[in-house]
Amino acid sequence: MTLRIGISARLLHEPPAGLGLPQKRLQFLESSMAHWIMAHGAIPLMMPFVDEASPQLVNRAPVAEMVELLDGLVLQGGIDICPETYGEALRHPDWAGDPIRDRYELALLRGFIEAGKPVLGVCRGAQLINVYFGGSLMQDIPSDCEGATLHQDTARYDRLMHDVAFEPDSLLATLYPAPLPHRITSIHHQCVKRLGDGLVVEARCPQDGVIEAIRHAGPGFVLGVQWHPEFHLNLDEALQGLLDSGPVMQAFLDAAWARADRPRTAATA
Repeated sequence: MTLRIGISARLLHEPPAGLGLPQKRLQFLESSMAHWIMAHGAIPLMMPFVDEASPQLVNRAPVAEMVELLDGLVLQGGIDICPETYGEALRHPDWAGDPIRDRYELALLRGFIEAGKPVLGVCRGAQLINVYFGGSLMQDIPSDCEGATLHQDTARYDRLMHDVAFEPDSLLATLYPAPLPHRITSIHHQCVKRLGDGLVVEARCPQDGVIEAIRHAGPGFVLGVQWHPEFHLNLDEALQGLLDSGPVMQAFLDAAWARADRPRTAATA
């Protein structure tokens, strides 16, 4: 059998007029994420957001039933997490994030963790894992971390890169035994501030100490990385030398196979 991996949806609440869908909320999957999962032989399936206040709502599959059908969860990147979600006051309107998406993804995250199924968070997804376990975020790295290196440049987007160093004896250090440091993409202006309960730091930016990866130390597989491994998959000349995206995805899928209640065939071994 083939693994079925759920991916949280990105939400677009007010689509541009040119898309031809005025006043309709859109849910979407960035294609690099799907390609990254498919490149390792698994099937990506976007998990739909359901607005429980919608007058069109008739029947919906409970989160528990969707979790039961799937073997693991990947949390996509995207918009900021709303500060109120982790109990802080918003300091700037540009950092308001999307509390609707927060509630949707936290429900998915809770379902997979309670079922003991693996979770991989990317960028925003890593931050959400920290918030789920009671942690908080820096609302803006340049404002909250004096002297920090540049972690986001909207003009360069995934062409902005910096080093990452893995903590000794961490899972990532095991997956990437080559000498440090490694190079990654950087597309975030928020990061972990107070580490959530039961979480351990897996990686930092060596230039400023900003946390770049976290993992839950308890049973199961719950890992969050601040960079975008899916953007490392098909490297053009400008992105050569970035960290291989394969080991992280393979470790996640191996954890999914270990938890799956279906046989692993020779084609997927």
